[in-house]
Amino acid sequence: MKDYPHTVPPSIAKVAAEAHGCLSVGHHQAAVLMARTTVEAIAKAKGILQGSLVAKIDKLYDQHLVYEHVRDAAHEVRFVGNDAAHADLVDNPIDEEEAVAILELMDMVLEGVFIAPAKTAAQKAARAAKKAASVTATTTSAPAGTNTPAP
Repeated sequence: MKDYPHTVPPSIAKVAAEAHGCLSVGHHQAAVLMARTTVEAIAKAKGILQGSLVAKIDKLYDQHLVYEHVRDAAHEVRFVGNDAAHADLVDNPIDEEEAVAILELMDMVLEGVFIAPAKTAAQKAARAAKKAASVTATTTSAPAGTNTPAP
């Protein structure tokens, strides 16, 4: 199973990892269904609780929580997940290649919503801390040429 960083809420990481677990044993439709479930859980985690999954994904974009390509990735997960959920694949089941592609798109949504923003925030905080430490070091150092004690 796949591990996700701590920046992904544990309940969502568990569902996403389950999607990968299904894929690893050849349960392609189940993997895609869990990917769809993951996308919906992502929207709900961001406070988007009302409406269809279409509307929830579009709200993620409207609220600037994802870029356009990530919104489109989420919709692709939704399309194939809907086909799996509504038994529209009885005569044309999801193959491994398609399931892998859908889980890659699911992971792209996780990256866009949880992982990349957390990495950016951590880097921003580290840069600010480094700058603050530099300012503190500069202001607590004695000015140049004042190394001799006062009489």
